[in-house]
Amino acid sequence: MSQTVRGVISRKKGDPVELVDIIIPDPGPNDVVVKVTACGVCHTDLTYREGGINDEYPFLLGHEAAGTVETVGSAVTAVAPGDFVVLNWRAVCGQCRACKRGRPQYCFDTFNASVPMTLTDGTALTPALGIGAFADKTLVHEGQCTKVDPDADPAVAGLLGCG
Repeated sequence: MSQTVRGVISRKKGDPVELVDIIIPDPGPNDVVVKVTACGVCHTDLTYREGGINDEYPFLLGHEAAGTVETVGSAVTAVAPGDFVVLNWRAVCGQCRACKRGRPQYCFDTFNASVPMTLTDGTALTPALGIGAFADKTLVHEGQCTKVDPDADPAVAGLLGCG
């Protein structure tokens, strides 16, 4: 069942960001709903707001985050509900030429969630770097979740997702 949560969006180039209700849909087969515990503020989010990445507004900002897996799709094997994770913006395929050469940072076929998060009026959101973590919860591909020690400080662990 979809959920309504709060999130910080940018509707238009240069406009102030807004805290609004957003809809987190049920996860697709390889998707994960993560309850965000901490999310850092990165210059990349300002760059999204200023139109420096692309113009696919509205953006759901935030990408360097940590949280707890809440719900998983039917085919998810990498994480389970209750796992503490860092969200990473590259979910590599493992099969392309770059991945097979041991250079996943150049992956040609990265993954994001299979269904979009939306505004309450149904407008699809573009999550910053495929994450959109300036929200109470977010929807990501399972490959965007890296399990970490549950005793790690979420504010510190989340910063790793940017790098």
